[in-house]
Amino acid sequence: MTVRASTEFLHTLTDGAKKFRVCLQARTCSCERFQLDEIPCTHAMAAIVHRHQHGEDCTSTYYSNKNFRNAYAIPVEPFPCESTWDIPINVKEEIVLPPNYKRLPGRPTTKRMKPFYEGKFKKSTVTCSGCGIEGHNKKTCSNIPQGN
Repeated sequence: MTVRASTEFLHTLTDGAKKFRVCLQARTCSCERFQLDEIPCTHAMAAIVHRHQHGEDCTSTYYSNKNFRNAYAIPVEPFPCESTWDIPINVKEEIVLPPNYKRLPGRPTTKRMKPFYEGKFKKSTVTCSGCGIEGHNKKTCSNIPQGN
């Protein structure tokens, strides 16, 4: 990735043919993963490293060690034995059936659908069947004579 600083906080990153805008002050990236997770994405991390800063400075305080410890500081009591539960009669007598589900026609899928950022989408290149050179097809080929 190529990092170019526009201002103190605004950076433009070039990753091949794609360009991304990262603002470290507002904690935003044009890929929108920085805003969603509040953890720096790869583009934001490249801009942070370019500024010689630490990634912890740009992560949300929700992910700090202090908040992690505070979340688990309150003890959680286990449920008592099932025989001591006080369940109302109307709840005990209620019959719960499984939901009505109609199986869809066709063969079920075996692979999960990957999001756009996981897939390796490559642009297909056109190859001429006459001369074998990429970039044009047989109809527009100037390397072989046109037959009548």
